[in-house]
Amino acid sequence: MTIRKRAGSVMFIAAAAAAVVGMSVGPALASTSLTVKVKGGGSYTASSTKQTVLSDNGVNVTCKSSKGSGKIANGTHHGAAPVSVGTVAKLSFSKCSSLLGAVTTTVHGKPELKANSKTNSKGETDAIITGVDVTVQIKSAGCSLTVTGTAPGYYTNKTHTLTMTTKLPVKAATKASLTIGDVSGCDGVVTNGQHPTYTTVYKVSKRVSIKSS
Repeated sequence: MTIRKRAGSVMFIAAAAAAVVGMSVGPALASTSLTVKVKGGGSYTASSTKQTVLSDNGVNVTCKSSKGSGKIANGTHHGAAPVSVGTVAKLSFSKCSSLLGAVTTTVHGKPELKANSKTNSKGETDAIITGVDVTVQIKSAGCSLTVTGTAPGYYTNKTHTLTMTTKLPVKAATKASLTIGDVSGCDGVVTNGQHPTYTTVYKVSKRVSIKSS
């Protein structure tokens, strides 16, 4: 059980970093063109309003809070889904539950926030964070791995929140998932090709409006 908890903790830190710092887009479910109109953008900060949770192999690991920042571009953005509307960077976590000790993460690539569906009648738009390449090292456990892929979620205009979840309000235009790779020394519980889920809710500091059609 201790090994499973430790593996889950490794997976949380890796996927949490990936989820907000940025990820790469999965294969398209269909060729969909979107016109995305953004108002109220600019530089922003985002803070979690709920615990961040990573679930993998039946193990749940949480951090009590996390923060991020970046820029959202105003104007009309048009193209094949997903459509870029901004960036995400400078991620931090606090009060994480872990039995492993110190964790070192190195983030590569250029993260982006992208609209991934049409906006529904409730003002909700599927959103993904793309462009991740994260290296994670847990020296005390002799464990290292990388996280690549896409973090799915959706943005809500009314509450200006970004909800990271696989339970989306609108059918996504492209598939999104996280993938673990380059695993070394993780007791065989964390293995290449695993797809953990990541959930949390971020409150965005600016009242950004995203309308996609």
